[in-house]
Amino acid sequence: MLSGEEIIKQMELGNIKIEPFNKECVGPNSYCLHMGDELVVYEEDVLECKKPNKTRKIKIPEEGYILRPGELYLSRTVEYTETNHFVPLLSGRFSLGALGVTIHITAGFGDNGFKGTWTLEICCIKPVRIYPNMKVAHICYYPIVGEDNIKYEGKYLGQIDTTASRIYEDKTFE
Repeated sequence: MLSGEEIIKQMELGNIKIEPFNKECVGPNSYCLHMGDELVVYEEDVLECKKPNKTRKIKIPEEGYILRPGELYLSRTVEYTETNHFVPLLSGRFSLGALGVTIHITAGFGDNGFKGTWTLEICCIKPVRIYPNMKVAHICYYPIVGEDNIKYEGKYLGQIDTTASRIYEDKTFE
């Protein structure tokens, strides 16, 4: 795993990009990411894998928004990241976990070559008030062992807005 100093060095070399960047968010071996100012929720009771599901957006007011247990909320990081020659890994902050909030269900792993904001899959155990632009996650980077000629070119490459599942685009259903 890269140290905080090495993350900065690799940014200077152009192998890692984090925008906006704030040196105060660099930790001993990670960079702290912030949540955007909106949530996306699915409108359907039963979600379908073979087609897009209807969603609606909720603006998170400055006074906060209360997350409810049993609901899935999607959001995104404020920060746009790019990686070359490293595998990014997103992890929730202990401070949120101790309140029963998860920021990803399964998608904490990134791929070499990923470019975009990170969609967060948020759930909570008890009702909890969240705020726009709050610190929610850490991103850390792992060096790749072996050739790294294969770069991520998947359906989420370049995402900027909160992105709902695109599983319906998988060739599995053809």
